[in-house]
Amino acid sequence: MPPQVPDCGCRCGSSGHSDGTVAVVRQAAVSAAGYDVTRLGQVFTPPAIVERMLALRRNHARALDPAAGDGAFSSRISGCDALEIDPRHCPPDARNIDFFGLPESERFATIIGNPPYVKARDILPQTRQLLRSRLLDGHANLYLHFIEKAVRHLAPGGELIFITPRDFLKATGAARLNAWLFDQGSFTDFEELGDARIFDGASPNCAIWRFEKDDLAHRLGDGRRMVLSGGQLMLTRGIYSVPLKRLFSVKVGAVSGADDIFTHAELGNADFVCSKTAQTGQLRRMIYRTGEGPIPYLEQFKARLLDRRVTAFDEGNWWQWGRHHPRTSAPRIYVNGRTRNPRPFFLHPCIDYDGAVLALFPHPHIARRLASADFSRLAERLNEVDWAELGFVCAGRFIFSQRSLEHALLPENFAEFLADGVV
Repeated sequence: MPPQVPDCGCRCGSSGHSDGTVAVVRQAAVSAAGYDVTRLGQVFTPPAIVERMLALRRNHARALDPAAGDGAFSSRISGCDALEIDPRHCPPDARNIDFFGLPESERFATIIGNPPYVKARDILPQTRQLLRSRLLDGHANLYLHFIEKAVRHLAPGGELIFITPRDFLKATGAARLNAWLFDQGSFTDFEELGDARIFDGASPNCAIWRFEKDDLAHRLGDGRRMVLSGGQLMLTRGIYSVPLKRLFSVKVGAVSGADDIFTHAELGNADFVCSKTAQTGQLRRMIYRTGEGPIPYLEQFKARLLDRRVTAFDEGNWWQWGRHHPRTSAPRIYVNGRTRNPRPFFLHPCIDYDGAVLALFPHPHIARRLASADFSRLAERLNEVDWAELGFVCAGRFIFSQRSLEHALLPENFAEFLADGVV
């Protein structure tokens, strides 16, 4: 049986820095084997992944594994510098130090490894004191800090080979990091791993990638382009030149924070477009009160409704929803935030929609020019976009958020819908 080397692992997730992906299966803070999953991100890295990453290496000068674990990568590279923060698992030839304590003056031709996925709230205090990011805020996952610091340690023409969650490409909290990466170099390789179960106890949404400093061609080896738009990075083959925000304003749906309470066929006073509407046409009948006071039925749930965390609730608003949506009769195109429907964009006359749904409102000057047939054609045109190439599909599921859609680029044939036809 091939050895499995405990190394700092990545898992998908979105706490504070992304629009949401598959979450890590909760594990004990420290496992029976002594691996600290929560605070140090220590998860087994399968040998097959190590091999695939080593195959991406092109430089053969000074190398670094910044989170060495028991040496999954450093043991395979002659003379590799290795750092490991945990003395219990530090290889004999590695330095038992925190990567963030490494002087920035040290340069490497290759930095390779599997940076720890640690939520901001779980980062060790001693590590947090060493973070000197110029691009990330206090909510950023530790693996994002690893990316930034690693690039700063690359020698001219140096390569960074990591396995990380792929969601940083579109993460709101990584926008400045992504713009900086675009200025620093190019991805030359980017392999998405989809729904493959790579790490024990985790459902991954990861990618293996190689980044080369000072390569400003912004072309991958397979011909894809590395494109920056609104702090998001896209890896595309097609030409995408029309910013979606030139056509639409994207709005999020209303969130009750307790759908099981507010859904009521008899007492409900509003129908909502919901996650089922696109495929079944079904609406959800909800109790939706804004300025009015509570109805008697809700009194039995008062304690629970006060405890919702969607927003701050008190005696003056406990019966209301946590987040409201624009209540307007303006025409719009709907899309579920997460769906496996191969044609996710749809039309519906209902003006209310819940938090599982986004609404794309054409800007007024554009909407005035469009007849109902044009709206149907526009929705179909959106369904024809290769959203997978734009990075909105993972393991067969579309993943849309307000910000990611707003900053998406559409194919050039959308220019016909602009008022002046000019991109």
